[in-house]
Amino acid sequence: MERIESLYPRYDQAGKELIYKAYTIAEEALKDKVRENKKPFIEHPLGVAYIVSNEIGLRYESVAAVFLHEAIRFNPDILPQIPKGKFSDEIINIALSLNKIAAIKPKETRLEAENYKRLILSYSKDPRVTLIKLADRLEVMRNIYLLPKSSQERKVTETMLLYIPIAHQLGLYNLKSELENIFFKYVVLRC
Repeated sequence: MERIESLYPRYDQAGKELIYKAYTIAEEALKDKVRENKKPFIEHPLGVAYIVSNEIGLRYESVAAVFLHEAIRFNPDILPQIPKGKFSDEIINIALSLNKIAAIKPKETRLEAENYKRLILSYSKDPRVTLIKLADRLEVMRNIYLLPKSSQERKVTETMLLYIPIAHQLGLYNLKSELENIFFKYVVLRC
């Protein structure tokens, strides 16, 4: 709980407790999963949740949804095991919508990118889903060096074709600028 207290100080005690419940589920579900740098994969949802909370400014329900999304994404059997009422339908729906988006594998053409953007928005009936997905991509891009070269290329291309235009459309110019800066840095270093 101490880690949650320090990462998300702006929420009241009830909000922090809800985040902690979701975090513990994710921590257990992801305990054997590591990132490319051999550090625990839980660092990814922690980073995304930090962006969602402290950079975008969403409420604690969105932070909890980030942790549940990652837990359910890699361990779908967890969802039926979560006791009814532990999390609101709102939080579960955000997590499931994020999982639908994560399951889509876009092609690298502009036409496919337009279709993918439409799919993201269609799965995002709740606008927080799109914001969380953008936070997720920002965390990935901030840590792009952790990925194998083939994944780096794909993530960078997706970011340019999909996520930067979505951030622009939503008026999230700071997020868009950071994604562009990382993209251009990657392209320059690759040359």
